[in-house]
Amino acid sequence: MSIDRRRVLFLTGGAALAAGGFGLANAHEYEKGRLKVEHPWLRAPRDGESDANLFMVVYNRGDAPDRLIGVKSSEIGGFDLHVAPHFAVATDAIFLPVGSKVTLAPGGSYIHLSGVEKINPVGWGFELTLLFEKAGELQIDAAIDAPDATHAHDAEAMERWEKAHGRGAAEAPREGDAHREDHRSGHEEMKGQGEARPDVGEPQQAQ
Repeated sequence: MSIDRRRVLFLTGGAALAAGGFGLANAHEYEKGRLKVEHPWLRAPRDGESDANLFMVVYNRGDAPDRLIGVKSSEIGGFDLHVAPHFAVATDAIFLPVGSKVTLAPGGSYIHLSGVEKINPVGWGFELTLLFEKAGELQIDAAIDAPDATHAHDAEAMERWEKAHGRGAAEAPREGDAHREDHRSGHEEMKGQGEARPDVGEPQQAQ
């Protein structure tokens, strides 16, 4: 079932999801082993472009460090990992120390997606698979925000996008796409998270 995240958030405040039996926690949290990914979202490609930036929060609650090494999807041509300079343990991965909370956000670390062939409108979702060095693969459904969004579920950026494209632009996903729970309901706005860093102090070299 396809869900317009924008409409559920602003018109129902999450009541529709609760009534339908959806778990709000599952709407924007994904787990693999002792790793947890929260609030994945991306900036949609600008008109005429095919690049998008992916952001999220990753917790490593395991007893060993891990690394986020990539992302895959049949709808993208490739990716690049952009690691914030102060957090660059390695240029080919985003390091996840033991007990860490690592935030990928504008102004810090993020994943750059190139050659995006097909994507739902702003307000819907985009399925991707994250690749971790030790934990393996984790499928997520990232919320699609406006190209100029400064944080997840940026309402002002959404309004600007709607004015530029018409409100009907976010009405229907591409054919054959079925997305799950809403990312917006009961969701904290991720303002002020301009850096990607572990909350447990300086990272140690991955082994």
